[in-house]
This record gives sequence, C-alpha cells and structure tokens, in this order.
Amino acid sequence: MSDFETAGRTRTMLSAVIVIVIIGVAGVSIFYLGGGFGPNNTTTGTTTTTTSSGITLTILTRHDISIQNVFKSAFLASDIAHDANIVDLKFRAPAEEFWDDLINEGTIDVCWGGGPTLFDQLMRDSLLYPLTSPRMQTVAARVNDTIAGVDMKRNNTADELVWIAAAISTFGFTVNNAFLDTYSLPTPSTWTDLADPVYASLLPTVPTISMGNAPGTTSNTRIYEIITQALGWQEGWTTMSRMAGSAGIYSGSVETQNAVETGEVGISMSIDFYGYLSQARNPDCQYFVPEGQSIVNGDPIAIAANTQQEAAAEAFVDFILSCYGQSLWLNNNIRRMPVMRCAFDEPTAVGVEDLYTAFNQTIDTVGIDFNDTMSLQMNRAFIKYWESVLTDAHTALVNCWYAIYTAYHEGRINAAELDSYASLMSQMMTIQDPKTSTMETFTPAYATAINNDMIYDSAYANSVQSRWTAAANIQYANIQAQVEAET
Repeated sequence: MSDFETAGRTRTMLSAVIVIVIIGVAGVSIFYLGGGFGPNNTTTGTTTTTTSSGITLTILTRHDISIQNVFKSAFLASDIAHDANIVDLKFRAPAEEFWDDLINEGTIDVCWGGGPTLFDQLMRDSLLYPLTSPRMQTVAARVNDTIAGVDMKRNNTADELVWIAAAISTFGFTVNNAFLDTYSLPTPSTWTDLADPVYASLLPTVPTISMGNAPGTTSNTRIYEIITQALGWQEGWTTMSRMAGSAGIYSGSVETQNAVETGEVGISMSIDFYGYLSQARNPDCQYFVPEGQSIVNGDPIAIAANTQQEAAAEAFVDFILSCYGQSLWLNNNIRRMPVMRCAFDEPTAVGVEDLYTAFNQTIDTVGIDFNDTMSLQMNRAFIKYWESVLTDAHTALVNCWYAIYTAYHEGRINAAELDSYASLMSQMMTIQDPKTSTMETFTPAYATAINNDMIYDSAYANSVQSRWTAAANIQYANIQAQVEAET
C-alpha cells in the first residue's frame, strides 16, 4: 500500500461547474441485499436535501448519463433506499480539478468513478470519509483486496479504509476492421505498433487514430501513463508523439470512441467498457488489450469527508457493492466489468456470456507493474504537458510527422533515419521556469517538483503551458525543415 503526502490547497475555481440533475425512472424491482435504515432515520445538513418526504443524496461522479440513469432508477426502487428514506439522487459531473472545491464546500455525499489517481488525490487531501463502520467493513469484505495483482481498496496514512473499487477495467484500443481493410492498414497489437509510420499514410487529410486530450479524459490519461511506464519515459513520449501525429485529438473519451465506432478513424484509445459497447453496436469494431502493456484498474467509490448524511451515503455504497448492484454494470447500455463475480449469478444477468468471458480474462491479466504513487505525484503536470505539446501544438506536430513519413515513403531517408528524426521531434521540451528562471526539461523529477503549482497556481500553470507549446511548435518546425531539406 502506497503512502500519500497531504498537500496544501489554495486554488480558486476557474469556471462554473456544470450540474447534471438526472430525473429517475421508478418501477424497477430488485432483491433486498445488505442492511438499511428505518424510514424515519433522517438527518439535516448542508450536503443533502432532507424533507419530510425523504433524503436526496448528492453524488460527485465521472460516470456518464447512461450509467447514472440505470443505477438511479434501480437504487431508488430498492429496499436499501427505502429503508434509508432516500427518495432522490442528484449527480454532479464537473471536471476532476473542481472535485476538491465541491467536497470542501460540503455539497457532496458520495464520490463515485474517476479512477484511482483522482481518488488517491482526494485521500491525500483528507477529503474522503473513513469506511470504518461495521456496515462498511461488511461491505468491503465482499470485494477482493487485489485483482490481477492490483489493489482494489486503499487505506489512508492512519490505516483507515477510504475507497473501494466498484468496477474494474483494462485499457487498450478499439479497431474498426472495415476502416483498416479499406485503407490496407495492419491491425495493431501493442502501443508500439501504433507508432508505425504506416498510420501516417493518409495524412494530412485523414487521421487514422483517435486520442483524447489528456485533461478531458481520465481513462485516456491512464493509457498515456501506462505507455510511459511500460516503455520508459522518453520512449513512451516518443511513441505517443508518433501516435498523435497520425491522430485526431478529441475533447473526451466518448468523442474519441465515437470516432472509431462510426468509422471516422481506424483505431481509438479505449477503456474496456467503451470497447465492448462498440463491439456490440458495430460488428466491424474489436477491442484489444495490448500484449503485456496494460493494467487492471479498480474504479473507486467513496464517501465525501464533509457529508452530513453518512448513514444514507453508506446505504448507497452498500447497494453499489451488492451482487444485484454489481449486475447493473452488465446492462446493455453500460457493459462494464463488475468487481464482484457474483454479479453474473443474478437473475438479470442474461445474454452476457461474452462479458463473463472477458471478466475471467481480465482477472487473469498479467499487466505491467504500474506505479500509482508516481502517477499521483506528477499527474497534473503530466496531463498539462500532454495537452501543451500534443494538443495545442498539434498542427505543427502533424506537419512534422507527415514530412518524416513522406521522406521515408519517397526513399529520401531510411527506417533508421526516420526513427532518428522522430526521436528528435519528440525530445522533452526545455523551458525557462517562470518562478525560478532556470532552464528545465520535462523529466519525471521536474514534473513531480511542479505538480502542486500546476494544480494550485493557475497563473504559473498557464505560463508553463504556453512556454511548453511555444517550444513544441519551434521544435516541430525545425525538425520538419531538416527533413524537407533531405534530397
């Protein structure tokens, strides 16, 4: 179990948080699973709306509306919700940078979905309520401590349980076989394959890959972290730069997945459940886990530290981590991997043989030795650098990569020279740090050193990002000019 240091918190919210209120659909019958509270057990407080008719829980989430709808209607129809006098759920789904502000304001009861790094950040900053009650200990015992060698639970520095995985995921890519066949492109099996110059063959007009902008998608960010940890820092960034040169960059994971599902591109970055959904919707689509280059993630659920509705929040966690609650992940509009195998034993778990096969493959996955502590220590700097050099400088990157591909395709440079130019193209940017005035290259040590400032000092973060982008534009243009001078 990793230890996480507490960091200071002095950030000002930069934009309005979008509040998503989903109107539930009642009438779904389910089995009673787990303990509950009497109908008169209500508590007033700042985190929920409590009236004579019952409690409204507020849930901070990265899960999309389809997931919210399925779980809301089922939960509100359950005995667990009835016994706890919970009559409504209100979902809030802002960007992860605003989660700590909302929890500190006392407006959140439950945190649900968004990946281990986000929840580890909340744990580090003492924003998660210890799950130490007898009920939560009983619930936690239903979930394996580890799956495929990865922790499914996390304890804080006081050795108190603070989050539990509510679902599991792998990370890979989805291919559209019809697209690949149309353009005579090979089917990749690893991240390294996606760096092949063949995927630049349709440039400059048609991208062959879709990648999500790192700040807009926690699942794609996890993929990028996996690539750098699996291949090494510089080789990982070189691989991603070559991939991004052949790619369209999309605002979020949904848009990234839609691009491959509709045949706009041939390959997309994918968390497994998006891949399985695409397979179900489009028979041309197929989800792949890169051979020896992925991990299994536990996607957490937790109770917000400042909730005044601990009992009601515990009831929701109890439901999510019941066998029936877990079976809702198998819904045709979701198709995610539950963290508990008993989900497949529920009467409603029919027609999901493919998911059961995928579940068994997932729990047997041998992934890379992923360093969660490293991810936490540099996550914000990592995603902002990614955005700066691969999204904000994307036009220059594409032009440079296409020039390298063209020189290779025309026989003006050989494969070794192509690799050399690509390595120069993707060298880590060096800028003058706005605070220290020293020249700094984006290394793991520098990313870790500036991570808190990238989170809490918006002026500093904006200045650093603009300098990274400017440096990237210059670097890409210089390499392009060198390549085009080859005769």
